[in-house]
Amino acid sequence: MLDKISSFFNNDKKRKAQLGKIITEISLKLKDQQDRLDEAIRRLRDRDKELYEKVIRAQIEGDMAKATIYAQEISDIRKMIKIIYTAFLAIEKVRIKLDTVQELQGVSLVLLPVMKVLGQLKDQIKGIAPEVAIALDSITSNVNSIAIETGALSERTVVPTVVDEEAQKILNETKKMAEEKLKEILPELPYPPSDTPSYKRQVIEIKQEQPQQKRKVTADDLLEYIRQTGGFLDLEHFSKIYNVDKQEVLDLLKSLASKGLITLEE
Repeated sequence: MLDKISSFFNNDKKRKAQLGKIITEISLKLKDQQDRLDEAIRRLRDRDKELYEKVIRAQIEGDMAKATIYAQEISDIRKMIKIIYTAFLAIEKVRIKLDTVQELQGVSLVLLPVMKVLGQLKDQIKGIAPEVAIALDSITSNVNSIAIETGALSERTVVPTVVDEEAQKILNETKKMAEEKLKEILPELPYPPSDTPSYKRQVIEIKQEQPQQKRKVTADDLLEYIRQTGGFLDLEHFSKIYNVDKQEVLDLLKSLASKGLITLEE
């Protein structure tokens, strides 16, 4: 691509048009990396959900050792999601900045911070998404070539402090945005519990009062159980502790779903 860039800038009359074309190509390559990061986030979120349900099940079964192991793995996964999502958002900001490059005179104000951001992102994700890190390294080289060809960067260039500040600002903003977004889309870990879950205490009391009698389970009972377990229902466990038929629970689930109070996943 370096030869292509050099030939593009040999003719002054074509500079502006060719600059826009190259910037567009780089932006599309960055979009490809965003797609890769998005897919990585999707896979990690699926794993997070799977482990979350295992934490709940382990708690229900009273196996706190397993619950601790699963919770720790979830914590590690969420750290990776945060890093990847921060990179995703930072790349989006880089693409927006590249779109503002219309005139050669303003190239240095955009390209130098972009190079700094991409370089730092590459280092941050190389241990999690190495293929994306390699691609970002190549893209950074392309941006560097443009900076040299347009005169924005040379051996004598002294990179102003404002460039580092601008790059750091982008990274700090995207990190904060990622943290806020992840709080919205990922449920809080139910472990470690402060005490025996309240639904277990309720179950013990019910069994003591009516050890062998079946009772009419209510919508409130089921909703409270689901709420206490973070949206997870163990049909076998619920039927046992409330001493009710599974079919009765299933009928109640369908009724709650038809009223829009819960959503059933296939």
